[in-house]
Amino acid sequence: MDFRPKESSAVFFLLLIFTLSKISEAQSLCSAGPVSFIKENNPVNAIVTPITVEDGVAVRITSQVPEGLFSLDGNNLIAVTVLDFETFDKDRPHEVRVECTKVDSPSTTLTLKIIVEDVNDNPPAFAESQYSLNVDELLKLDTSVGLITATDPDETDRLYYRLDSPEGEFGLQADFNPNILVKKLLDYDKVKKITMTLYAQDTQIGSTAEVSHTASTTIEVNIVDIDNRPPWFQPCTEIDFATSKVCMNSGYEGTVNLNEQEAGPLSLKPGPVVAIDGDKGKNEVIRYTFLEDTADPIFQINIDTGSITMLKPVGEAGPIVLTVMAYQKENPDQFSTTTVILKVVISSNYPPKFVKPSYEGFISEDAGVDSLVLESKTSNRPLRVQATDEDFSNGYNPDIKFEVVDGTDFSITPEGFILMAKTVTPGTVNLQMRVFDTNNDESSTASLTVEVTQGVPTTTPVTTIMTSSIITTDQTTDTQLTAIPSTATSTSHPGPNTTLPPSTGGQQGKAGEYSAGEMAAVGASLAVVLLLCLVGIGVMAHRIKGHNADWKKLSEASIFRSSLGGGSGGPKEGMQYSNEGFQHDGDSGSVNSKLAAHLENKLESGLRSGPAQENMTRSAAPVPHTSTSTPPDSSSLADSETVDGEKEVKPILTKERRSEEGYKAVWFKQDIDPNTKEDVVIIPDTGEPEGDQEEDDDSEDEDNILTDVDSEDEEL
Repeated sequence: MDFRPKESSAVFFLLLIFTLSKISEAQSLCSAGPVSFIKENNPVNAIVTPITVEDGVAVRITSQVPEGLFSLDGNNLIAVTVLDFETFDKDRPHEVRVECTKVDSPSTTLTLKIIVEDVNDNPPAFAESQYSLNVDELLKLDTSVGLITATDPDETDRLYYRLDSPEGEFGLQADFNPNILVKKLLDYDKVKKITMTLYAQDTQIGSTAEVSHTASTTIEVNIVDIDNRPPWFQPCTEIDFATSKVCMNSGYEGTVNLNEQEAGPLSLKPGPVVAIDGDKGKNEVIRYTFLEDTADPIFQINIDTGSITMLKPVGEAGPIVLTVMAYQKENPDQFSTTTVILKVVISSNYPPKFVKPSYEGFISEDAGVDSLVLESKTSNRPLRVQATDEDFSNGYNPDIKFEVVDGTDFSITPEGFILMAKTVTPGTVNLQMRVFDTNNDESSTASLTVEVTQGVPTTTPVTTIMTSSIITTDQTTDTQLTAIPSTATSTSHPGPNTTLPPSTGGQQGKAGEYSAGEMAAVGASLAVVLLLCLVGIGVMAHRIKGHNADWKKLSEASIFRSSLGGGSGGPKEGMQYSNEGFQHDGDSGSVNSKLAAHLENKLESGLRSGPAQENMTRSAAPVPHTSTSTPPDSSSLADSETVDGEKEVKPILTKERRSEEGYKAVWFKQDIDPNTKEDVVIIPDTGEPEGDQEEDDDSEDEDNILTDVDSEDEEL
């Protein structure tokens, strides 16, 4: 058939319309979404997607990739196995081809794409169960030292981190960024290793998600010692200074003999010259050298060991100071210096030696610190160790010292006495003592055994009985002073450092306390002393009572004579005065006129006698202030007649001593008033005594009164 072009185009369009109608008719047999989604970990036979079909249409799976994952349950596509997102290839979704057929209709094929969705079903994980980090000491804060991350197969999960550092030495940059930062200054000398735990979680920390998984790993941080310190001479005292540390060394000392060369390394204190690297973790090799550069050196130092030896003898006395430098072999910029002081001494032939090779002492545990060790248990004599030096003619070396070599319980004084340095339990303490010459350090040793006894005090109270005179005053019309012997008891307690012998009997008490027997003895002594005092006071009171009456009569007679004599001028010439009532007073303690005359004569003769004058002028002990009611008068009591051409003797009663010749004075505590112009005299009696007995009694009374007057003179 011959078709024209225009007709050909029409036929083409007709054919196209027919084909599309047939396709539309075929598709209408079944339909489904081109892409279906199913979550992993699905249950078996879970519906993936339904397929829509017409009546009479049959549906079947023609192929699937991969095989065996899906099936048809009626018109529904189901998963016959559990799907796993972690094994699912996201670039190649699962594919299922479904064919739909109907009688008298062409079949229809559907291609279904199936994508498996992820769920949080896996925990995070670290690549290693333990990590190790090396971190330099003294790093600045917030310096990063490492980044350790975890992974999670669940790609949609975001991980969060938490770091557990023991002392907060390290921290994380953020909870979602496990960059580890320094949070504290690290010092190798203080801490060398830190163990931490890093946690990873697939949910935000603190969230309330139903499903959450966590993983952890261990991190060990090794602190590395850096080279930031110079060599340290040993021994030294470490001192922290801000973030640094220094070590102070006091230097070394030794002795060398004048004009003698010592073989081998010199012996120094506190030990040989040695230095270590201040950075103990690095422990660099140390070298030594002298800083002095002399043309003719006497000493040399070993560059590797620091030992100092002599090249020749020292020819001049006096100390020698050497400066030693220690430096790192690999880094000489790290160095330090110290001094070695050598004392030049004259050699000694003999070392000081103890007098005995061993000593034994005793002390109570209750003696107290700084108490002396005793020679024996029954002696209060302290133990003393002594040493001699044969280099001295008398054996005495003034430059020796004692020390305890080992142990701190006891110490030795420069004089050789042993002191208890601290509280020691009962038992035996074995020590070794050393005596050495401070000039050349020559020494010797001896053993010391101290037995510490239990419950035996080394201090005993010392009781001293002291007697003194108690001056009492009886204030009556006449002043009477009497010395009454009395006894005072004082107890002297030893000081804290005094060691006395232990008590030998009775119950032992602690140091500073008294036993019952001691207290009873002290009480008995005090009772005896008190009884003696009471007896003495009674006797003195009796005497004072009797003498007061005598002095009262004397005072009355003096006042009477003064009134008749017209004042201080004394009795008129050619007149005699007497007091009959005074002579015959019935008072047993009164004094008659004859006794008064004798008293005046003795007062006058006392100025001319050596012993009496000595007693009158002897210095008297101070007495308490007393008052008197005797009429005061600073002038003489009476004018006495001149006897045998001798100088006139004027007895007076006054407070003042008069050095002029011709005065016989009795002093009283209170002076008399000179304005009264009254004299106190003793009236002589010319009457005869009534019998020998009366004369004897008067003589006895006179002696008693004179004795009291003399005693009063001495005390005043």
